[in-house]
Amino acid sequence: MIKTILRSLLVAAAVLTRLPVPPIEGFSAEEKGRSLAWFPVIGALMGLILAAIAWRLEHVEPVLASVILLTLWMFVSELHHLDSLARSISAWFFGEMCAGKQDNSSQHPSVPHLGVMGVMALVMMVKFAALSVLIEYKVWPYIFFAPLIARLLVIALLGFTPVAANEGVMQEFRVEFPYVALFVWLLLAVPIALVAGMPMFAMFVTLILIRFRLKRICGGLTWDSIGASIVLLEAVGLFVAALSA
Repeated sequence: MIKTILRSLLVAAAVLTRLPVPPIEGFSAEEKGRSLAWFPVIGALMGLILAAIAWRLEHVEPVLASVILLTLWMFVSELHHLDSLARSISAWFFGEMCAGKQDNSSQHPSVPHLGVMGVMALVMMVKFAALSVLIEYKVWPYIFFAPLIARLLVIALLGFTPVAANEGVMQEFRVEFPYVALFVWLLLAVPIALVAGMPMFAMFVTLILIRFRLKRICGGLTWDSIGASIVLLEAVGLFVAALSA
């Protein structure tokens, strides 16, 4: 039992972060599904580390502190997802074909309307500005909540959204989906919502819009949409938190 739990935790860490976790060989579709229960835990650990670093940087000029914190954030998680975000934004906002629907026989594969560097510039600019405000006003809890809530909401997206055609990897994550764990996390989200307030509400609305575009443009969940959703939800949560700080 302990070995099973540890393996599912390592799978979640490997999927969501660039942390140097022990190599996992030959994990099954069931283990992929069970790993989803750990997504909010990974988010909470990331949030705790980032908030602690922000607290330690309270005497550093806010803009410089934001650069340091965002750089660490990117190397832990964002660099893992920016390619997916570029492709997803091209599909959701510019009507380009989703990755799972592209014709593999084509000699001219689809190029994202916004490249990775363009997406990085836009999203990281929002995160940078928001973190500068939150650090200046010493609002550490929102830095903690953003990674946690983003990954919690992504589990809900996975649980209540059909999988797009030709998305074999996503189908594997649905083989043993942890609906009980999702129910528990949603219950825990109620007190979190009372603390997080408007930023969490904005993230929830963003999730609804993402789900709508996924079903309309891609026909359902794609592998790219998971990482893309996490980055967008974090950016929205931090931005709204900065506005209300």
